[in-house]
Amino acid sequence: MEELIGFVTGNKNRQKLLALLGSRHQLDAAKLAKNMHIARPSVDKIVEELIEKELVEKESDLYKLTELGEALERRVQSI
Repeated sequence: MEELIGFVTGNKNRQKLLALLGSRHQLDAAKLAKNMHIARPSVDKIVEELIEKELVEKESDLYKLTELGEALERRVQSI
């Protein structure tokens, strides 16, 4: 868990995306990009990294936190 916390907190956009999905529960990539004020290709790259770490999953065209992602998001918010 500590390694994942470092992975997420080491990048503000990863942290922001995780928090956004934590509060909104499900969003598509276009809405993530709009809410985060970053380009869509950047969102796609971050989401891909978070999927590889099993923190985010894709359901239809929507992204949401996995159970691990939810637990990590709560830990990061408390830091």
